[in-house]
Amino acid sequence: MPFTAANQVVIAKFLPAPALEVFCKAANEAEQGNKAHNDCVRAGWAAVETAGWQKPTTGKKWVRKDDPGGNSVHVDAPLGARKKPKAEGEMTEKFDTEASVFKVDDSLGLVFGWAIVCNKSGEAYYDSQGDHIPEDSMLKAAADFMKNSRVAKDMHQGDEIGPVVFCWPMTAEIAKAMGIDTDTTGLMIAMLPPADILAKFKSGDYTGFSIGGYRLQDEEVAA
Repeated sequence: MPFTAANQVVIAKFLPAPALEVFCKAANEAEQGNKAHNDCVRAGWAAVETAGWQKPTTGKKWVRKDDPGGNSVHVDAPLGARKKPKAEGEMTEKFDTEASVFKVDDSLGLVFGWAIVCNKSGEAYYDSQGDHIPEDSMLKAAADFMKNSRVAKDMHQGDEIGPVVFCWPMTAEIAKAMGIDTDTTGLMIAMLPPADILAKFKSGDYTGFSIGGYRLQDEEVAA
């Protein structure tokens, strides 16, 4: 199915119309070259960046690099990704990956959701920003986060707004060992936000969590 502004509803949440047009054009060209869906998505995001767009410092919509500016709650952790290897210990670019809330518990004041999704139905999951976090990187990030942070920030910045009270890394191996049947792997968390942030989750103004950090190593993903 061709990539169009009409059927790319999730991508449209992040890209202004001109950037979305660039994304769809590149993704369609990749599809016409018989590329797999994930490769088409990566081609679209690469074209958007090449055309001069970048992730905003605040908000969701990407902005022009020469005119830099989420509806989510953000927590920081060091994440690994896969592209070209860097020198040992060298930090590369900062990035965020987002996942959605699946339950708001009014009685406890907790918000439950996937902070990271690694795989779905046995395949690598790429979020709407084109990021994929492997299970091993997620597991290391979860351990570091729970030992050293366990707090969330409003809209990726500002003061701490509440603790993450539950955190569970669900890898395929952990699920199998515990007798859990799931088609999704990643990091599940529950946070205890203040009343005003909880209200935003309940109303739908906030729809997810995001985890962000610095990639410690990049490695090219084979086409």
